[in-house]
Amino acid sequence: MLNALLDAAVKELPKLLSSLLLLFLAWQFGQGLSVRWNIRQKRREYDLATAREFHSLYGEFFATWKLWNYLVRDVGKEHLPGASRWELLKRSCEAEGRFDALLVRLSCDRHLRGEETESLGQYRQLYQSLRQSIKKDRPLGWDTFDHPDYLAFKRLAPEIAALIVVDDSIGVSPATAAAALEAITSNRHEPGRLRG
Repeated sequence: MLNALLDAAVKELPKLLSSLLLLFLAWQFGQGLSVRWNIRQKRREYDLATAREFHSLYGEFFATWKLWNYLVRDVGKEHLPGASRWELLKRSCEAEGRFDALLVRLSCDRHLRGEETESLGQYRQLYQSLRQSIKKDRPLGWDTFDHPDYLAFKRLAPEIAALIVVDDSIGVSPATAAAALEAITSNRHEPGRLRG
């Protein structure tokens, strides 16, 4: 009886070992898959936070630009309470610093192609134009919706936003986004030009 039991155990041992091996391999594969998924999720959250920061900087640029031009052109420096050339220069410098930090993040996190670095560099130069205008104590001269620098700024912004959010399954192409932003921000929507 003991021999029969031992024979049965010896016959079943390979089955037990192969089952344990399969279980171990499945666990390892599942762990690896889980780790990769978690890394992908964290990367996605990081990209979305970076995109939110970029959108915030875009809005900060426009707010500071409008306040600066309003201060310089319309009301004069002494009539806008709480706003001064120095305060707006400070705001512009802080936003530019945050934008440069975002550029460091992108250059460290991405394998940027030549055209992407070119776009980022051009956008950075356009972003600096506000600070330079405040420093020179003159308005930023992007007066019309079709001013070349203003158009370049609007066309590059969606391209950079798309570069930040690298998941191709989200959003639209940079060209489509740029065309939409250009159309939305066109002066053709001003009250005197509206169809009605």
